[in-house]
Amino acid sequence: MSDVIIIGGGPAGSALGSYLSRAGISNTIFEGSIFPREHVGESLVTSTTRVFKEIGFLETMESEGFVHKFGASWHAPTGNEFSIEFREFPQEGIGQEYTYHVNRSKFDQLLLKHAEKLGTKVYEGVPVKQVLFEGEQAVGVRVNLDNQDVDFHCKVVVDASGRGTVLGRQLNLKKKDPIFNQYAVHAWFEDLDRGEGPSREYIHIYFLPVERGWVWHIPITDKITSVGVVVEKEVFMQSKAGLEEYFEKHTQMNPDLAKAMRNARRINEFKREGDYSYSMEKFVGSGYLMVGDAARFVDPIFSSGVSVALYSAKYAAREIVKALETGDLSAEAFQPYEDTLRGGVQVWYEFIRLYYKLLPLFTHFIQSKQHRLEVLQLLQGEVFDRQEVPVLQAMRDYIQKVEETDSHIFKQHLTSIPLD
Repeated sequence: MSDVIIIGGGPAGSALGSYLSRAGISNTIFEGSIFPREHVGESLVTSTTRVFKEIGFLETMESEGFVHKFGASWHAPTGNEFSIEFREFPQEGIGQEYTYHVNRSKFDQLLLKHAEKLGTKVYEGVPVKQVLFEGEQAVGVRVNLDNQDVDFHCKVVVDASGRGTVLGRQLNLKKKDPIFNQYAVHAWFEDLDRGEGPSREYIHIYFLPVERGWVWHIPITDKITSVGVVVEKEVFMQSKAGLEEYFEKHTQMNPDLAKAMRNARRINEFKREGDYSYSMEKFVGSGYLMVGDAARFVDPIFSSGVSVALYSAKYAAREIVKALETGDLSAEAFQPYEDTLRGGVQVWYEFIRLYYKLLPLFTHFIQSKQHRLEVLQLLQGEVFDRQEVPVLQAMRDYIQKVEETDSHIFKQHLTSIPLD
């Protein structure tokens, strides 16, 4: 059997399989679904390009015709629009000024097939029921194969099961985030007015005049646009309207969005997503690691999910290679991976928390000559191995100034999200 068994064939699992196969390490992916599968999450950040290059997948991203994403725009409830272009901050090791919007069904399938081409053994439609342990050491998995329980043994188990969090549930490690509690209703549309010029293929974020409310607008193809309404779960639960009425009401709250949606025609059913934010108490143990959403997920606002998935695969592969070379498969041997991932995700977490506190006031930092490039660096996913992120403290200072000034004109725009 393989040295490494990976639970799940999403972006984290497929990228990890690709890294390991390129390093000459035998690995097997067990994926419970049969691809293509439906999956929300359709826009990437530019730092993912670096991983695509490293695993030899960038040519596929280009040849498959995914929509190029050159920037992002934010729309205030007043109708003002503020934009950034990724070319303003060239990134080391990335030779293009754009990333991609993707149909996740297609993207995930291509990435899984890429891992398979590199040498990863892939089983689709084979769910993992549990991870096998000898004492505290993970030694394999039990899967449902042809309606029978079958055990497969290995040296290292990696949980890449996404929000299914196989190991997190089995070991009771999953903890709901105490702050983030967002709820999304989304669908795909044709005939949405994307406007003219370069911003036509940007990701667009529309602020709503409700608690932590916003809407995404993501071009999936030249004709199809994904639109999702995100609010506090409590706001959603208080609404007695059906999904279509609820969606229509909220998309009319922002004038730019209402204009864009004027002739839009929905082409699939509405979908709901909740309980976004959680973390595992630990990401590693003896003989096992957790990557991507199986370890931690913060919030969908900045399209960070796939970036975290890919980079967690990159860093996990690095430590797995070392561990197999030395024969040390202890939790301590894998701890550098956890430290790196936790540090990077914490930067995302703090950035998103401050963003939700500011919401429409966030555009102050987009427009600021002093902070614009630092904000852009974060939006591009440059969050790992960073000792300092000055713009986060600048956001905290700005919020404190507004809160401590009773007559401040912007005080009413701050949300109730706690910062400590």
